[in-house]
Amino acid sequence: VLIPELRKTLGIPSDQYLLIAFDEVGVLDESLDEFHFKRTHDGRVRPYNDFIGIISQLCKEPDLFFIVVGKSKGLSIKNYVAFGLSRVILHFISLSPLDASSIVEFLEKTLLETPTQVPVCNVLCSSSFSVNELADSLLECTGGVPGLLTRAVNMLLNYIIARNQPFISKEECLTCMNDDNFRIICTEPFVERILNLDEDRKSVFDILLMMALYRIPFQVDDILTSESFLYDAVTEMGLYRYPIDQNTFQVLIPKVICWIFKRDPSISSLEKILLGSLDVEPVDCFFYSKCRVFEGIVALRLVLMLPSKNRNELRELLCQLSPIWKQMKLPISTISPIHYMKSVVSSRETRSESNKSRRTFANTEWNKIIRETLYLETIYIPLDATSHSPDIIFQLQSPVEPKVLTVGVACKGRWKSEGIGWSDIIDEAKKFLDPVYDQVLSSAMDYHHCMLIIVSTKLSLNVSNELGDSFKVPDNCELVILCERDVQMLIDKEILNGLERAFCVSHNPTFWDFGLDLLDRIRNSFLSWQ
Repeated sequence: VLIPELRKTLGIPSDQYLLIAFDEVGVLDESLDEFHFKRTHDGRVRPYNDFIGIISQLCKEPDLFFIVVGKSKGLSIKNYVAFGLSRVILHFISLSPLDASSIVEFLEKTLLETPTQVPVCNVLCSSSFSVNELADSLLECTGGVPGLLTRAVNMLLNYIIARNQPFISKEECLTCMNDDNFRIICTEPFVERILNLDEDRKSVFDILLMMALYRIPFQVDDILTSESFLYDAVTEMGLYRYPIDQNTFQVLIPKVICWIFKRDPSISSLEKILLGSLDVEPVDCFFYSKCRVFEGIVALRLVLMLPSKNRNELRELLCQLSPIWKQMKLPISTISPIHYMKSVVSSRETRSESNKSRRTFANTEWNKIIRETLYLETIYIPLDATSHSPDIIFQLQSPVEPKVLTVGVACKGRWKSEGIGWSDIIDEAKKFLDPVYDQVLSSAMDYHHCMLIIVSTKLSLNVSNELGDSFKVPDNCELVILCERDVQMLIDKEILNGLERAFCVSHNPTFWDFGLDLLDRIRNSFLSWQ
């Protein structure tokens, strides 16, 4: 009965194609007795299988297309199972955020409902503010999530129409989108689920935050618990997925949502640090960086260690090894988020990614990096691992003396079976301490100092005199080497062993390589340091 009635109502004859879309099939409620779903032998309901069975009957009608939208939970169907008809092909398409070029297309092709039907971009942009810059601003704010994107565009239109003048710069547009009221109204429909989580789901939320921050990808079929897929858990918590390839995704948390979460009084201090870090890093971190979980754990430990008033073995060890570190009079006063600094590269000023350019620093610009980019008591992980920058950088300032300490942390030889030797350490020290001394310390009198900390789980320093005369630590600089026993003051042995197993499988491990138990153990170790 359905198909003829639809054609009759819509006035579409039987020799023309009919497209039918079923939305949110995954939330059908069988308690209403409208659908009678079959159950598996263990009592689980797979609504899609029954629904696809219905569609397979409909597809016996000629000239039909179907779009079915819903969750992947319980989806275990194949073409040969779903349809016995050879002319029917089943395609699975993952809904995902838009990239910058797709946002440009959206802005150019979306027309205002006015007699002249002006494109949205013509209303929002001026001769000094291009549609590409507008797309970049929207991507930075919304992560390209369609619901947030359309809501943000509508709010920008209301703002522009009220003042009768388009934006003249990207800075002006971002200022509007960073306004408190803009963020609250823009995200209102999207954040309620996450702000009302029970304790069990809170732990999953923390793990998803770590996966987003450390760039841990996951597969479409990764199982979170016996009853749920990680793919679905991301959606159920109001978060988003960004596709790396057809079966691999990254957790995406738009900046506008990070800001809303941070304001919630029920958010823990760990969650505030993770959200604060996601909020300040460039949005292209999500799309291009590889897994940085080891560096991320070390950085977050430092964030928790520096302001802690509790006794800390590693902090005491560094005081013993370094007179300058001792003069910093830790603990510091506040907990800072982990910031992500622009990367240090060897020769070029900008690097193009996805038709975009972003500012980078050459290895001859340490003076500019330290004086203009680093902020006191804030931990930085450079955007990309490069041959000229340590994995982590931060600055400390003594509260009682006019002394500043720039600290670089190099995570070296983590999973090499042969470990690292003096030559590796000398190479790392030359790349950081020499240029920093030449460009910064040599003209900074005695108040500015620099330290390089080598963090390694495997040292191979059998010949103590191998250092020889090949390298001299510059004045006002210190080189500190932490071996595996020292590193365990930051990261416990079970976590280190788990990380080693994961990185032995791949240089860019996924959720499956780490495992839920290991990520949960990492989370609990952070909580114990709060």
